[in-house]
Amino acid sequence: MQASANQPEFEGAADRAAEDLNRIVEQAEELLKQLGDETGEAADAVRERVTQTLHQARAKLAATAEEAEQVVENLAQRTESYVRANPWQSVAVAALLGGAITLLISKMGRR
Repeated sequence: MQASANQPEFEGAADRAAEDLNRIVEQAEELLKQLGDETGEAADAVRERVTQTLHQARAKLAATAEEAEQVVENLAQRTESYVRANPWQSVAVAALLGGAITLLISKMGRR
């Protein structure tokens, strides 16, 4: 199936996004620690930096969601093309998956 060809692309994008978001969250936590009980101009400056960092995290999350949506749409299109080109193979795969899921559910029910 061609759909699995995009899996590394999706995983790579998700990994990069997670690393970026972790870095941004760490920066925000560091800035909040620096803020402490401070008041005045310095505290306001740090609060502004934290706000900017959180806006960056939200923007990155939105971009990652868009990227993931595009990858999923691409996978759906490729899957549809595969199913149209190979209908009987698709039916066989679906039947096997259905049987495997049924077997797993029945074994879990016995426990």
